[in-house]
Amino acid sequence: YANLFITRLSLNFNLYAFRLHPFWRNSVKLLLTSLCTVIMASACATTTLSQNERVALYRAHAGEPVPSIRKWNNNVRWRVLSEDALVVWTRTNEVHLFEFRNRCTGLRTARTITISNFGGLVSARLDSVTIPAPTSAANSMIGCRISTIRPLDMQAINDTKRDMRDGQTVERAPGVTAEE
Repeated sequence: YANLFITRLSLNFNLYAFRLHPFWRNSVKLLLTSLCTVIMASACATTTLSQNERVALYRAHAGEPVPSIRKWNNNVRWRVLSEDALVVWTRTNEVHLFEFRNRCTGLRTARTITISNFGGLVSARLDSVTIPAPTSAANSMIGCRISTIRPLDMQAINDTKRDMRDGQTVERAPGVTAEE
């Protein structure tokens, strides 16, 4: 019965596809081909970093801490590195690393955040990143005080990621002696 169902399903699909206008049929083929290409390319993407490696990479390419940054607009682009580090795009080519003194519980699963400011300035040690709490209580928020703000060199970070390659370690063969 399963084979008959599959045969009928594919026959119905073929009849439906046959009735489509040739323009739409080619558009659907192009869309499916593009989608498959994107999926395959993403599978071949560079090595994924562990959380600790990612945080270390961003911290290595962060500049000296700044006391504050000028507020941008209300739409904030951000990426969680860990529960104590957050990357925030203030402008297209201006990226900062926000670090928290304590773990910011809920940051990894947050869908939205808000960043406090005063007079258009976001200041380290004064402002916070706020995450809506996962409870049903109205106005329940979790605040995480920003301890440092550091500018990031995204070009250097992207270059370093691009230069990374996969490698493996293997057990040394028995009987190998040290070179002199």
